[in-house]
Amino acid sequence: MFARIQDSFLLNVMTTLYKGEVMNGMYGNRGMQNNGNFSNMNNRNNNNQRSRDMQPYTNMMLVITGGCNLRCSYCYEQGDGYDNNNKMSFETAKKAVDMFFRQIPSNVERTSITFFGGEPHLNFELIVKVINYTYEHRTIGEYKGKGYNYVVNTNGTILTDNMFDLYKKLGKKINIRISVDGYKEDQDMSRKTINGESSWIMLEKNLLRYRELREKYGVQVSLITTINKNTYKHLYENHTKIYDFCKLPIGNLFVHEDNWTSEDFEIIKEQTGKLHDYCIERNIMLSLCNVRSNRNEGNSTRRNICSAGVNSFTVDEKGEIFPCHRCYFNDLGESYKLGNVDKGISKARRKLMWEINNFDMLPQKCRECNPVIRDKCHVCITTNKKVYGDAHSIPSAYCMFQKELYYMLLEKEMEASELKDRKNISRKVTV
Repeated sequence: MFARIQDSFLLNVMTTLYKGEVMNGMYGNRGMQNNGNFSNMNNRNNNNQRSRDMQPYTNMMLVITGGCNLRCSYCYEQGDGYDNNNKMSFETAKKAVDMFFRQIPSNVERTSITFFGGEPHLNFELIVKVINYTYEHRTIGEYKGKGYNYVVNTNGTILTDNMFDLYKKLGKKINIRISVDGYKEDQDMSRKTINGESSWIMLEKNLLRYRELREKYGVQVSLITTINKNTYKHLYENHTKIYDFCKLPIGNLFVHEDNWTSEDFEIIKEQTGKLHDYCIERNIMLSLCNVRSNRNEGNSTRRNICSAGVNSFTVDEKGEIFPCHRCYFNDLGESYKLGNVDKGISKARRKLMWEINNFDMLPQKCRECNPVIRDKCHVCITTNKKVYGDAHSIPSAYCMFQKELYYMLLEKEMEASELKDRKNISRKVTV
């Protein structure tokens, strides 16, 4: 179990909080409370003992296939095994959807469903069926806001005409997140096909079509680059070449499973600094070097570390329910399985996740850290547990790296702003 949660605490939670009681569709036959909350529980680590109401889930992730057409060298799903025949059935998906929608109160305007794999496009037929089945729900079809209702996490190598047509019809209601490693050589170094061949060739032909979906039809398309030991020395080159090629927004994901050193972090800082200069020259901002959000920073009101088991849950191909896909693939044990689509979600297990996924369980240095830096740090309780042995803390070297990176970029941002101001003043004087 998690190092920071003692056995006596686990025993107390699991035996006293609705022991053995399961929520059939989360709420059983008792229906929803008027305010849409499950119950009240005290935050045991908060000096003010503020009340924490468990809100309904508003996002559900469906792991619709265990199959994938690539073999990424660092993939955390490798231990689970790839099986192209291991696909979620529509019957299982329908049970999950029905359970999900039953617990949505009338005051919730938007919900979202994420399709995950493996490579979810290998089970595109199920994506179509789920969208057709769910679109008429008021939190999806009637939702008119700026947010999305569907998410597809894909490696981008598969995009048929049928997929393109569906996504352009959905427009802003769908968010497509394409995971990449880099440009050409770096992409192929870590991301080979099942047969050990190039994946860049497959990805390249689709990126411009994804750009068309974004620019012409309003689909929310973005790239997520993985920072791993094969790519970190070429972050500047990979980001700039990919952006110049397809003009899609680029986020990033740090592969903690790799064995990082302080020397590696210095290289990442140098590469990020160069990327920041590139962005300033073009008046764009890529996620890796974005510190502009510091202008809106303030006291964090976050009550949870992330959304896992709190605002969202994950259903695997067999209908088992977990707080998130990382809990499932990292195999953290039965204590972190919430239930299944037939019996529903255990109240005791959900309350346990609320305690584990509690912001106040983080070390003091994390709780008091600048919110912008902490968000960049991206504390993941499941990855931390697997890689570092403690769900609620990360190595000091990585912590210091994130702080140094932030303040370096902040200084560069201020210098760029001052230079811009001087140019404007000079231009006015000249006129």
